[in-house]
Amino acid sequence: MSQTIHHRLHILEAADWKAGVITLLEPRSPYRPWRYAFGEARPGDYAILVLGTDPASVLTVLARVGDEGGLSGALLNQRYDADLVDLTTVAMLLDLGDDAFSSWRLDDDAAERVILALHESPIYGDPFYRWGHSSTAAARNLLRFNGICHGCLDEVDLSGAHARDQVFVHTVDPLPRPEPGLPIRAADQASGRRPYIASLREATADWPAVICRRCRDRMRDGGFRSFVAYRFAQHPACPDCGGQRTKSISYGMPFEPQSWGPWLYMGGCCPQDAQWHCDVCDHEWV
Repeated sequence: MSQTIHHRLHILEAADWKAGVITLLEPRSPYRPWRYAFGEARPGDYAILVLGTDPASVLTVLARVGDEGGLSGALLNQRYDADLVDLTTVAMLLDLGDDAFSSWRLDDDAAERVILALHESPIYGDPFYRWGHSSTAAARNLLRFNGICHGCLDEVDLSGAHARDQVFVHTVDPLPRPEPGLPIRAADQASGRRPYIASLREATADWPAVICRRCRDRMRDGGFRSFVAYRFAQHPACPDCGGQRTKSISYGMPFEPQSWGPWLYMGGCCPQDAQWHCDVCDHEWV
């Protein structure tokens, strides 16, 4: 006789979403924002992580209960593959009813539906999901933070008790749809449309960023409403034409090029001496 497998999915919730994300980024954090029900947890059980964003969101990577069997030690092995999805939408699509909001554990069929849905989720932190002014968008940006301020490139320590006051998320307006191409063109005429990401990096007025307290204050005191303008203001003027839109050149294979802001210039795989590129006249210099 076949044995029935009883799935159990524990729910861990951080009402303070910022503190919750910080604990995912920095295991040494003294924050303890996660709440969960006291009860039996078997080694190997799955746990779903819920953040108190508006709307509430769910991490797309599940944690696993370790050999010791305690929820306080649930392991999250693939954080860099994680993104956030709206809890209400997940509950509606999977027909979870009120259990998604009132229960601290899902069992059997309900647990299996969530586990399979998140395991098969195609969402892996795409930069396009990080635009917008909601706290969910802010949490998505912070979740991808690598510990280096996007403004000054200094390291931000998240291991202290005041980490929440040392890191800030600059959110931006939602992405507009690209302009449509011409509906009619000659057979030998190219479409003339550039890739959306390339045109976006050239034309955008703002860009989402995670910054330190000092850069947050500098933007405020300098009257910068746009992070793009703030970054370009820190770069030197072009020595040839005096242009103010100069980019810092980065060499090597770019990681997640869609995330590169317009103040960065992709210099190719082979490092060169040039450190700056002028967008106005294409001059490059050390």
